[in-house]
Amino acid sequence: MIPTIETYKNQLNAAKDSNGDWRTPYENLMRELYNLPVLFFALSKDNYDAVTKTSVPLISTKDFNGAPTLYVFSDVDLASGWMSHYHHATDDLKYGFIGAIEKAQYDFNSVFQIAKALGVQMIMLDEGGSLVGIDINYFMEVNSLSTNSINVPLTKEQYDEVVAAGKLPDIRFTPVSLIPLTSSHS
Repeated sequence: MIPTIETYKNQLNAAKDSNGDWRTPYENLMRELYNLPVLFFALSKDNYDAVTKTSVPLISTKDFNGAPTLYVFSDVDLASGWMSHYHHATDDLKYGFIGAIEKAQYDFNSVFQIAKALGVQMIMLDEGGSLVGIDINYFMEVNSLSTNSINVPLTKEQYDEVVAAGKLPDIRFTPVSLIPLTSSHS
């Protein structure tokens, strides 16, 4: 049997309960999370573009004593449950403020690098399920993600503008499409 995110969460909780080695399951959990083909992110209501039905990953300070936190889900059902619980949907209830990011399409590397550059300190994994708080610096270290450079997705036109202006590009998330809701989510 191939270990899953839930298996590593259970191992982590068991190790913490018995004052055992929690680092190994914690690091395994972080590696498994980074290696998933798709992750689901809570998206910001404040940055919602109603025309394109996109937003950017939510950074919240409601947990971890106010530490800026990125909300990540390993499973669409957990993301949908969180969204329903917090009524995190458009006013017309047609879209949830949850977005799927495929590793191959967007490269999680840049998502976490950009989050770190924007001040994120923690990753809230699977809130609403068996949640785990992950220190973003530790996550990046375990997954060998550079903290000295950032992969900022730019179009050719944006790149040309940055070079012509002789400045650094703005560091911001690439907009992510909201997930359309079905009647079972609203």
